[in-house]
Amino acid sequence: MFEMNPDVPKDPEKVERILVSATKIFAKNGYLQAKTADIAKNAEVSKGIVFRYFGDKGHLYLATVTDVIKRLTDQADFSVWTDAKDLGDMIERAVRYKIELQLEYPDEFRLSVQSFGEMNVLPAEIQPAMRALWQQQTTTSLTTLEEPVLDRMKLRPGVDKTILKKLLSAIGTTVFTDAEAFMRQHPDAKIEDFEPIIKQIQAEYEILEYGFAAK
Repeated sequence: MFEMNPDVPKDPEKVERILVSATKIFAKNGYLQAKTADIAKNAEVSKGIVFRYFGDKGHLYLATVTDVIKRLTDQADFSVWTDAKDLGDMIERAVRYKIELQLEYPDEFRLSVQSFGEMNVLPAEIQPAMRALWQQQTTTSLTTLEEPVLDRMKLRPGVDKTILKKLLSAIGTTVFTDAEAFMRQHPDAKIEDFEPIIKQIQAEYEILEYGFAAK
């Protein structure tokens, strides 16, 4: 978990209550409209404790999003991805599974999706860390989820796997950019609203896998 003030002694139970409260209130109201006083009240701690533990509202938001991503990652069944027969199958499985998780963890998913579109309204000193967090998630996704699928696929002789991974990484970067732009225009979007982007990813993977020139 990200900590603004790592040297400050903290009560783990209060930290947990603050993060749970912040998840709910940030997800409901967004960064700009959420009030630290409401988060503190809902967590049954003083506003001073929130600031002492996390520094300010921006760093509390960053810590909350970081915690949410960790919690969702800990709950995820990665076999949904890694057991896929090819990249297209993996994307389809992933979309369905994410919708199931969204129904089970609505606040966590809403906040994680929202955090894309809210990057440009965060304090300037928070934006690089939030962007780095999501770019790291994209990189981890390639390594943890896509590589096992690639390892099972029969590659054409002469294909350099290192170059292939770079191409997949480039697609991942495009996905990150497209998703961020989409969230700016649709701040209340749900996972299923990303279907056009998912279909775009599938098409890109299909072209990458089968080529684009006529035989």
